[in-house]
Amino acid sequence: MARKNSPKSCEVLTPEFFLEEKQFNIWNCYSEEHSNFNGRLHFHEFYELSIIYEGTSRFMVNGSEYAMGVKSLQLIRPSDYHRQLTGEGEHIRYYNLMFSADFISSDLLKVLEECPGPLCANASDAEWRDLLRLIRAIEQTFKEEFNDPLAQIFIRANVENLCIFIMKHQKNRTSSHIETMQEPIRRTLEFIQRNYRKEIHLADAANVAGLSPTYLSALFHSTMGVSFSIYLTGYRLQIAERYLRTSNLSVKQIAAVCGFSTYPYFVTAFKAEYGTPPGTFRKQMLNQ
Repeated sequence: MARKNSPKSCEVLTPEFFLEEKQFNIWNCYSEEHSNFNGRLHFHEFYELSIIYEGTSRFMVNGSEYAMGVKSLQLIRPSDYHRQLTGEGEHIRYYNLMFSADFISSDLLKVLEECPGPLCANASDAEWRDLLRLIRAIEQTFKEEFNDPLAQIFIRANVENLCIFIMKHQKNRTSSHIETMQEPIRRTLEFIQRNYRKEIHLADAANVAGLSPTYLSALFHSTMGVSFSIYLTGYRLQIAERYLRTSNLSVKQIAAVCGFSTYPYFVTAFKAEYGTPPGTFRKQMLNQ
């Protein structure tokens, strides 16, 4: 069943496909103007570390744009909303390292989340040679020995080293005004991500963002392309759709787990988004 995506909506990517039921994955990727995620605003429930070794592109992270190319590194956290903006005639090839929060140490995780983003960096020529060798060693070890405990320790240690490298070489902000304006949106998205199961009001998010409810409402709509309430409902629906496909919870339990105030409202909202009631959707998924 195809979802009715709005080009302005912010999608949530879940780890099942990208991490393949593991805590870590690495892909050697190619992307251009017509690639799947180019231009699509999204964030995800895992960390994504990209190392570009060919081509150039622009990236928008938390409202700021960055030009990135060979020797560029970027670390996206679960609370960072972002999109790739590769233009006509441009392309990039890059290693994409994805890992869950449990894959790295809690101390490093705390520093990463407290670090003012976006986490983008450039390597010098000398640093790049060492980084490229390291990335290729990680890729080879992952493909050939990932189930070996020592191999996992090797990968984890070097992923942590890459995170530290990016934080130490973090780029200057392209525009302090833009960054100051967009940081409240990042905090709002993080707040939704952590609290969607509970009853949430605009005033709650505004308090976290440090803005008045009226101003946050206007800023959120101008940045995300949809209102706060529509985004919150859409986020809950994406989580509910995943539960319908992968869990044994009843439809009523899923409605409650995903923060919907009433079961009838969940059914109505789900049908409006996916074109079919949640119970029918689950049966169709099981029959595929």
